[in-house]
Amino acid sequence: MMRGPISRLLFVCWLIVGVSVVCGLLVYPTGQFESPEEAIWWAFLRLSDPGYLGDDEGAYVRTISTIVTVLGYVLFLGALIAIMTQWLNQAFRTLEAGVTPITNRNHFVVFGWNARVTNIVLELLESNDRVRMFLSRRGARALHVAVMTEHVDEQTHYDLRDRVGPKLRANNVILRSGSPARMEHLRRVAALDAAAVLIPASTEKAQGAGADIDTIKSLLTLSSYCSEHDASAPPLVVAELLDARRIITARRAYPGPLEIIASNRVISSLICQNIRHPGLSHVFGALLSHGEGNELYARECPQFDGVRFGDIGGAFPNAVLIGIVRRESGGERALLNPSDDLKLRADDRLVLVAEDIDQTVVPDEYVAKHSDRGQGVPQAPALAARRRILVLGWSHHVPAIIAELDSYQVERFEIVVASMVNLETRNRHMDNHEVVPQRVTVEHVELDYTVPGHLKRLDPAKFDNILFVANDKIESEDADARTILGHLLLREIVPDSAEGPQVLVELAEPGNLALFEKGGSEVVIPALVLSHIMAQVALRRELRVVFDDLFGPEGSELFFRPADSYGLVGKELDFAEIQRAVATRNETALGIRRARGASERGELLINPPRKQRWTLGPADELVVLATYVC
Repeated sequence: MMRGPISRLLFVCWLIVGVSVVCGLLVYPTGQFESPEEAIWWAFLRLSDPGYLGDDEGAYVRTISTIVTVLGYVLFLGALIAIMTQWLNQAFRTLEAGVTPITNRNHFVVFGWNARVTNIVLELLESNDRVRMFLSRRGARALHVAVMTEHVDEQTHYDLRDRVGPKLRANNVILRSGSPARMEHLRRVAALDAAAVLIPASTEKAQGAGADIDTIKSLLTLSSYCSEHDASAPPLVVAELLDARRIITARRAYPGPLEIIASNRVISSLICQNIRHPGLSHVFGALLSHGEGNELYARECPQFDGVRFGDIGGAFPNAVLIGIVRRESGGERALLNPSDDLKLRADDRLVLVAEDIDQTVVPDEYVAKHSDRGQGVPQAPALAARRRILVLGWSHHVPAIIAELDSYQVERFEIVVASMVNLETRNRHMDNHEVVPQRVTVEHVELDYTVPGHLKRLDPAKFDNILFVANDKIESEDADARTILGHLLLREIVPDSAEGPQVLVELAEPGNLALFEKGGSEVVIPALVLSHIMAQVALRRELRVVFDDLFGPEGSELFFRPADSYGLVGKELDFAEIQRAVATRNETALGIRRARGASERGELLINPPRKQRWTLGPADELVVLATYVC
């Protein structure tokens, strides 16, 4: 009875046969039946259908018939149907648990379950242009995403529907239970037939090395699984590591195609750039928010083989050409804002900022035109020589932020870190990240910034920048609640004004943005940034080096430069004319930031319409991409 539904079913069948034989042999001597077989058949009919009960004659036969009929209710309508129902329910639970393998090909596999995962799924489902190109290259008909999580139940399905929304359909996202560290579970998501496997870092283990250890273990398991099945073309893996020092180890763990996103370095660099260039978070948001504004595209244009980079600036009238991705012996390399004299190759990919992929198509009759860009090295933007920065909270990003600020040669920073995390823990994290500041001074204060008296004690008005970081040792909802409360208290002490400190807030959950009253403060949501980067790299892997260059500590830099620096104040111009003026400095213009007044920033326009014209004022600024030397 405990062996399973088939054994139970056979047991009940044998009981039915036994009852039919015994009862049939009991009534056979009455002389109403021609043979024992007919008597047994009589008993079986009454066992299976009580409607025959009225046809019997004689008290003895009717008594046996009544007993058989009652047993029929118990065996047929009770035990047999109960076993079949239990069997069916178990089958449904097995399907719901996600332990059956899928048969998809050219799909995406995502390991883990957290807010980052659902954001990645949503990014994949919303990237219509890139998905269309991806499917055409692969010969696939539709996009499918398989998510492997430890447990799959009704609540998991509900959370997925709630977070992804109307983009979710029953046939495009599949949940499977299992662990990426077990080879037999990889078959459930058809890992060998996947176009790409995405491994986001666990948000529960962000403070230590546990998240990276799990990622590397998953890479080792996937590598062994590919070797065991003699996979000639292992799937592309896009993995997130918190610590960039483990990149070499991760590459050794998986010999197949691998793109690594060093999230700690990306987010810390993004925060540092925003500290140095207030307002830059809006530019990043415009470039990394799908469906809102512009995105980065990498486009093959073999027809430009041998053409100078500077001669194709007008080939894309509705997009901004910012550089190329070039294949080299050591891999791919992003060359953003390159020299006009750079000769293009047939296998180069042009990097563009555009609203959709149709704007990156070269006109059929385009003739290369000689550029009037300037020659030389762009000037560094005007930056404060010294800054006082107040960091409220503690997370694994803080040591990386301090390390990057310490790497700047010209600027100097005085940093005060105020958090409830004890000093011993902070020093241990700093030591684990090998951060020994040389050019910045760091002061640690142990307090709770959600207490008004503690926050006032810091005198936040005397700082140039204030940074709220989301504590990754507590639940993300609780961390954001503390951040939002701390920001409200800060605005009671230091009202929002042009003369006050620049405030940057990190939120852990994208859904909490609606609860946050920004005012003049800026917001960074690492979950959205990293989800967008991972999803786009999975669809177009050459974009990884572009993101590394834009959001990394080295390479080209995005910043704001006053329009007056180019002599454009008071002139009525369209964006094409602005681009040409900026190009004379060997820089690339991405957009415009208009100013409504002396103390209030106006709208930000990235890749604005070419037919629109503006008369720029002294407070207007241009969004510029340049590679300069300090």
